[in-house]
Amino acid sequence: FYGLLSLTIAVPLGALAGNAMTSFMAGLINFDITSFSIPPRVFAIEVAVGLVVPFLAALYPVVSAVRTTAAKAMSDYGLSESAFGQGWLDRLLERVRGMSRPVLLSLRNTFRRKGRLVLTLLTLTLGGAIFIAVFSVRASLMVSLDDWLDYVDFDALVGFRRGYRTEQLEAEALQVPGVVAAEGWRFGNARRIRADGSESDDINLRAPPPESDLVHPTLAEGRWLLPEDENAVVVNTYLLKDEPDIGVGDDIVLKIGDDELTWRVVGIMSATPPARMVYVNLPYFTQVTGGVGRAGVLFVVSEAHDAATQSQLAVALEERFESLGYQVNWTQTSHTERAQAESQFNVLVMFLLIMAVLLAVVGAIGLMGTMSLNVLERTREIGVMRAIGASDGAVLQIVIVEGILIGTLSWFIGALLALPLSRGLSNMVGQAIMEASLSYTFSLPGVWLWLALVLVLSALASFFPARHASRVTVRDVLAYE
Repeated sequence: FYGLLSLTIAVPLGALAGNAMTSFMAGLINFDITSFSIPPRVFAIEVAVGLVVPFLAALYPVVSAVRTTAAKAMSDYGLSESAFGQGWLDRLLERVRGMSRPVLLSLRNTFRRKGRLVLTLLTLTLGGAIFIAVFSVRASLMVSLDDWLDYVDFDALVGFRRGYRTEQLEAEALQVPGVVAAEGWRFGNARRIRADGSESDDINLRAPPPESDLVHPTLAEGRWLLPEDENAVVVNTYLLKDEPDIGVGDDIVLKIGDDELTWRVVGIMSATPPARMVYVNLPYFTQVTGGVGRAGVLFVVSEAHDAATQSQLAVALEERFESLGYQVNWTQTSHTERAQAESQFNVLVMFLLIMAVLLAVVGAIGLMGTMSLNVLERTREIGVMRAIGASDGAVLQIVIVEGILIGTLSWFIGALLALPLSRGLSNMVGQAIMEASLSYTFSLPGVWLWLALVLVLSALASFFPARHASRVTVRDVLAYE
């Protein structure tokens, strides 16, 4: 019945939240949602989870309860079989000194119901581990993004409507104040012709000049292009997601315009932007496609590399070339390219973070239930403390500190669990994005942020049970059964 009641709330609420989340994430990638629908299998999974999980959660306590004898049930006051001091951990805690009595009592009460403590810790620990892992994934994505953008060292890009003499473009760019280097490239699109005659999706083709000073490739296999290479090509790992049969030494056929040309794969490049890419030598590319000695894209390096300088540089380059009669098609800065990639990554990170926060909230609700049960079971104990002079603040402190101790313990275990979990999640995300592992980075800020968050959640989850405990009177204890 609890499962059915939860489904009546969760199904419509989930549909509304899903619609809002879809629209929000679509806005992040500049995409408009024209219609929204939920697949029937989603409803089926939601109903199955809503009914099965409560049943499994209730199965163990129900089975344990029906095995309890009548005499044992009538003599059970909640603490009779869980008296503190029976285990090695209890004896170890008894030796703790140097704390106030309420804090010592909170510490010992925390480990009184060890089975309940473990169940409470499970959700909080898992939520914390996922939370820290998500921050580690984001940190790994940012480091990997730096690696991807560093494979070509540039501050501004200028794309032209047609090819111009490479020497002229580079010479004019060097006349712009602040420019220290310029290289002319050719960009294009290609499609792979597979062995069965089918065509792949569009592939970004980039043709840098031989011995480029701007390219710093990270190779997963093989080698980079040599000046004497002709029909040699380097593919990136992202292309292998769709074309997994490509390997170093293979011949592949690329359709460029109306021409189908055979190329020899000499290397596989990793740490590139998440797009299907191939790299060929500029001289050979212009020889077989036309436009020898001409470039359509200009990579420019400036003295300063901050976002404001890059933006000003792009404007200055566009104005200079247009004043000279060159037809500029577009301009871009490395800062803008990074911001665009970050916005796409943030969609994934935000989705994972929402799941982690929801799990943390569920853990906090579970902690509130645990603390409420603990207070209920210790009604007589609290009454005795009140009878010998314990103040409302002391009782409140005992319960809240107990909740904070549980939260701190879950943070410590969660941080340890996050170490392997974050590495595995980073590898999964890297393989899903570009068929390569991310540059793994463990997020220490995520660890400390989760500590602050779990302490707040624990304090809030313990407040209402603590408030109830502080209001217990001696008369209530005498009437308690």
